[in-house]
Amino acid sequence: MTIQRPMCPKCQISMMLARITPGHAGFRIHTFECPACDLIHQLLDEAVDPMKCANTLAWFQGELRAPA
Repeated sequence: MTIQRPMCPKCQISMMLARITPGHAGFRIHTFECPACDLIHQLLDEAVDPMKCANTLAWFQGELRAPA
């Protein structure tokens, strides 16, 4: 999973991810901080169930096999 770093709305410098915290059911809050002006910016992100993720499903289908 790649998290896109937003540009600071104040000084247009790439912000740094400070933390990810749980939000309301099914969501996470990504908190970004600007290294130049110390602005804090939060984005709401939909949480993905790791058991339903495309990469996990592909791994289940490709590598797990019954013993021979």
